Amino acid sequence: SELVSTFHTFSLSGSESKHERPGTPQVDLHCILKYLHAALAALKSKVSVLEQETEEQKEELENVTTWREQKKDEISTLKNNIEDNLKQQLQANKVAFSASLLNETDTYTGPFAILTTLVFKHVVTNIGDAYNPQTGVFTAPLRGAYHFQWCISSYEDETTAAVLVKNDQQVFSAWEYRGFFTTTNDDMGVSSASNGASLLLEEGDAVSLRLFPLCVIFDYGLHISSFSGHLLFPM
Repeated sequence: SELVSTFHTFSLSGSESKHERPGTPQVDLHCILKYLHAALAALKSKVSVLEQETEEQKEELENVTTWREQKKDEISTLKNNIEDNLKQQLQANKVAFSASLLNETDTYTGPFAILTTLVFKHVVTNIGDAYNPQTGVFTAPLRGAYHFQWCISSYEDETTAAVLVKNDQQVFSAWEYRGFFTTTNDDMGVSSASNGASLLLEEGDAVSLRLFPLCVIFDYGLHISSFSGHLLFPM
């Protein structure tokens, strides 16, 4: 605008010079051209600066866009990791098992001379695979509160008794005594005893049901002797 204004001023001066009287000084075109040249150079310099700033802003915008995409990828990865961890935790929190003593045949287990771990082989539920049907031992997969319950049966005049063991510590027991208190008039069919316990277990703690010495346990196709447990809640 400055250049246009200057040029307009010089144009007016030039037009007025046609009506001037002889002897009036003429406009110096060389000075006008020199000034226009300087003004044009200044404008070019400003345009160059603006172009440079535009390029810098464009590069900065590209950097911001690249950073945004990187953060978007990082957030997506973090979200997937969190979801995977939550799924693993939820899966680890699903712990439950239930098994009976024998698979098919009617039979007794015992008596033994020492406290003996009972192996409940007929597994109907084993969510989390914390119970081992080969050893009869439940191993806690995580720290938490667990509940266990068991039922033991005997037949005719046999006595059955078993105790819940946490690692090497006896917790609760169940007894069905058939001996001195049994008379010839008593019903000598199947009898049973049961009990339960809630335990705070650390990861790796072992829980099993053990038969007392000189006792037996009876089971058959209806699966009347059983051992079950599940996680109440993690801690």
